[in-house]
Amino acid sequence: MMNFKEKIIKPFLRLFYRSKFKFEVNYGDFDPKRTDPYFLIGNHSSLHDGLFTATFLKKYPYPVINAFMFVNRKMKFVLKKLIYSIPKRKGQSDITTIREMMKVIKGGRGVMLFPEGNSSFFGEQSEIPFSTVKLFKKFKLDVVICKTNGSYLSAPRWGEKTTHNGLLELNFKVLFKANELENLSLEYIYERLVEEMKFNDFDWNRERKYLYKPKQRALGVENYLYVCPKCLSHQTISTDKNDIYCKDCGRIAYFNEYSLISGLDFDNLVDWDKLQKKQIPEIAKEEVYSKGLMYLVDTIKYRSKKLGVAETKIFNNCLYARLKHIEYVFDLDLLTGLTLTKKNEVSFDYEEKTYLFKLKDPMIYIDIINYIKERKNNG
Repeated sequence: MMNFKEKIIKPFLRLFYRSKFKFEVNYGDFDPKRTDPYFLIGNHSSLHDGLFTATFLKKYPYPVINAFMFVNRKMKFVLKKLIYSIPKRKGQSDITTIREMMKVIKGGRGVMLFPEGNSSFFGEQSEIPFSTVKLFKKFKLDVVICKTNGSYLSAPRWGEKTTHNGLLELNFKVLFKANELENLSLEYIYERLVEEMKFNDFDWNRERKYLYKPKQRALGVENYLYVCPKCLSHQTISTDKNDIYCKDCGRIAYFNEYSLISGLDFDNLVDWDKLQKKQIPEIAKEEVYSKGLMYLVDTIKYRSKKLGVAETKIFNNCLYARLKHIEYVFDLDLLTGLTLTKKNEVSFDYEEKTYLFKLKDPMIYIDIINYIKERKNNG
């Protein structure tokens, strides 16, 4: 049975998303009216995936959500009291999460899981942890996949505005039946999962040719794109409406009517990201700056304490954060659990404490820190 809160919230969500986007749904061999517990997995192409997917199901599985989403008091209320969700810290094994899943399934509800953990930064899939398929083996439930195309082009993670009437294709199918999981190897399940989860919204619309006709598509992408493809300078990118500018080169690119990139040798952000990551070894030799609010996070009680506005820089294998009366110095070798949440929230663990920064330039910080730590680990 659908509880009272769901009866109120689901129609509201359905109306909200239908007013913003155009949906094409193919259920295949999946029955959207089924009420038994099952795993629903999906490619994580936007921050909206779990919400709009739930509106197409009679009894939607409860979603597993990044634990940092619970730190905001209003969001915590929504995720605990209105749209019940299961917290999970990305990249970390969490016995509490497994127990919560068991409780949910025992109560007759399924689990909605986005195995990539993070919604897409640049429009294609990211790595899937092998531990995902161990969950399938453990619980022995049907595994249903909802493969989405167009969600990134309609509402990219970094975007300040969604594209009205943007097309989202949802394709459901039963990936594994519960009774067949026992006889399948973990390796086979993982390989099949990875293959089915692959997506690239730019490749898809290069063939589909849906006219998104965006008006303000570029706004916000400057927070994730940090290298100019023409002059290779970093942190010189700005945007206006559909246009992308470099402080030194002027207008360098724009999003066309298909939400593809025009004006460069490539037409997508996936290739742009590959280009900028190649520059990280050189950029990491310099001091790199950003600014933003700094918080101390209690990951047990899901609370945060604002420490103030921090002037930050990465240099000489350290992250420096200067507040009004104090400076924090974080040795990158000792930093763990690096995660980017929402659009710009960079968090990590350091000496048994968890810190979170709402940065203007989150992606260059994520890439530099990962590069320095990988270089150290590789000798």
